[in-house]
Amino acid sequence: MSMKAFTLVETLVAIAILSIAIIGPFQIVQGVLQSSYIARDQLIAAALAQEGMEYVRQVRDTNFIYNSRNAGGRMWLEGFDGSAGTPDCYTNACIVDVGQQLAQQRVISCGDLTCAGRPLYLSGGGLYNQSSSGTVTRFTRSVNFVFKDGTESFVSVTVSWNYHGLHTVTLVEDLRNWL
Repeated sequence: MSMKAFTLVETLVAIAILSIAIIGPFQIVQGVLQSSYIARDQLIAAALAQEGMEYVRQVRDTNFIYNSRNAGGRMWLEGFDGSAGTPDCYTNACIVDVGQQLAQQRVISCGDLTCAGRPLYLSGGGLYNQSSSGTVTRFTRSVNFVFKDGTESFVSVTVSWNYHGLHTVTLVEDLRNWL
């Protein structure tokens, strides 16, 4: 009566084939998950950039309404241009925290051109803010202005984050004084 058994070599070959069969799909799933996280972060960053740009437009429109009711008195981008003691977002980048109650605290000059090291926080209510309340996120947002002439400025809002490499979303608009 002869007994047949697997040799050590046959066992190692079977383990190698099984390992390859399992590792291949696992790496594909891992790549798909990483891509989905990056896509999620891109959507969040685009919304944060849009929110920053909407705040800039709202300040411009508020200045227009104020001037139409009060016979002037405000610059069209007061709040960003360094006039009346406001931050100068032309010389340095600024952060915009639309969740602040006081208008004077919504725009803060970073003192540099990138606002690096100033992360956004996620509050318990699901709102992003710059006021260090909530959970720190991987996102930073900066607003920069470039003067074109007295009635036109270029505005860029950049949201950056680091997840498997540095990523940025930048929204640029040619903002005009329609006063």
